[in-house]
Amino acid sequence: MTRPPLIQVFARSLLIQASFNYWRMQNLGFAFAMIPVIRRFSRDRKDVSERLDRHLMRFHTHPCMAPSILGSVVCLEETGGASAGADAIALKDSLMGPYAALGDPLFLGGIRPLSSVSGVFFFALGMMMAAPLCLLGLYNVPSLWIRWRGFREGYKRGRWAFEFFQTLDLTRWTSRMRWAGLVALAVVGAVVAKVFLHREGLFPLPEGYLSVLAFLLAVFWLIRRGVPRVWIPYGIFVLFLIVQAVVS
Repeated sequence: MTRPPLIQVFARSLLIQASFNYWRMQNLGFAFAMIPVIRRFSRDRKDVSERLDRHLMRFHTHPCMAPSILGSVVCLEETGGASAGADAIALKDSLMGPYAALGDPLFLGGIRPLSSVSGVFFFALGMMMAAPLCLLGLYNVPSLWIRWRGFREGYKRGRWAFEFFQTLDLTRWTSRMRWAGLVALAVVGAVVAKVFLHREGLFPLPEGYLSVLAFLLAVFWLIRRGVPRVWIPYGIFVLFLIVQAVVS
């Protein structure tokens, strides 16, 4: 297959979440991404309708991992012959769960917190231009690389595209990203204690450092005790309101 249809499929894969629904999840986005390839394979309306129907089945995985499955499905549609439809459905069903299990911890539990904390770090230092660039760059550069390489390897390897992610060892990188995020969070806490608390005269140093450290340890303790993580930000917000009322 020539390059333009493949580029169109990849570009459309970036919008796979745009039509997310609670019935079949990302099925509309997946089918939308496949349209350039389907039109290239056939102009017959009935055949096009049948190909679209099989890609409108339920589909849900992490958005950054979805292009790899798209590439594999394009490969099967191109070389699978009469069994291409059944093979594509089976491949999607077998890969979307494991790919989600790889992508969710890496991006939602590793890269996104690290990029967010890094952006806050530069903002606390007064580097207003560097903060959003760091935030967007740390998340989007690796995610776009995974999307593009995953799509290329999926198209090249077909049903064996998962071997590419095995070579990356994403589980190890997820652990590293989480530790890096914790380190960045500790650094941000120290910077906040020095820049804001000491400047406003709320806490003298080193008491300010100790207070921030105690706060981080308290959050960590709550997480280890099984407190739902959704409750912690709301509790912190209420705590800050109380402290602000007492100080003022």
